[in-house]
Amino acid sequence: MSKTLLIISGGEETAGIARYARQAGYSVVVSDADPQAPAFAFADSCLIADIHGVNETAAAAERYSRKIRKIDGVLCAADAVLTAATVADRLRLPGPPLHVAELLSDRLAIGRCFTSAGIAAPWHTEVFTPQELQRVVIAKGRGLVLKPVENHGPSGVLRLTEMEDLNAAFQQARTHSPSERVMVEQWLEGPRVQLAALILNSACHVAGTPDRGFADIAARAASALGLDDGPMMIEIVLHQGTPYIAEVSARLWGGAFLAAATRLALGEALSPDDLAP
Repeated sequence: MSKTLLIISGGEETAGIARYARQAGYSVVVSDADPQAPAFAFADSCLIADIHGVNETAAAAERYSRKIRKIDGVLCAADAVLTAATVADRLRLPGPPLHVAELLSDRLAIGRCFTSAGIAAPWHTEVFTPQELQRVVIAKGRGLVLKPVENHGPSGVLRLTEMEDLNAAFQQARTHSPSERVMVEQWLEGPRVQLAALILNSACHVAGTPDRGFADIAARAASALGLDDGPMMIEIVLHQGTPYIAEVSARLWGGAFLAAATRLALGEALSPDDLAP
């Protein structure tokens, strides 16, 4: 019997991952709250659950694995690493430890982690009221980005402009935060590059042929975060000659390392060819 892979998220990008996994001979289960999620077209089975609903998705996966077909691995294809890690923990599957997933799910915690490790990241702080946001803007200017604290991708992220209603902007960011926590971050001007990486036995493999310095930053970030195995996406901005980490996520991104990430999630041995992006 073929192994079964659970993919968290049913978006457009996930459709290619699901298609690949089926062509590779695996049974594919896709989880998403949207009944019309594009990746469902390439799934053997579908779970209707919020990808950021940790307990909701984990409970659905447990029921499926117990009653229908054993799930052998879980792959995160969205900014929902805590959901994927919780499923992996409950089903005793390969995946990042829960404490690492919790860290990767919190933008403020990531920033503190990078500061402690001496890794350059944009200035940031938590703001608790629109009035506090107003004081930060007066002190720092409008070159700021407002974000939910949860590291759930671009939802609720807003770059402030001269015409922005700060109260409305604050409320919008808070609406997209399950914990109703909001942070503000300095926007850094400069060229930006997104890197796809795969961490394997604490070694960082980066797709393509990026600048050596960027690859080293990705490796340092993974080490600081405690990510020993699994995919990672990282965005670096070169600001005034210094590379800063603008975003980081423990997810499969851009189709790079697809074979290796799938095998890793399923607990299978990897070959050198699997590490080819």
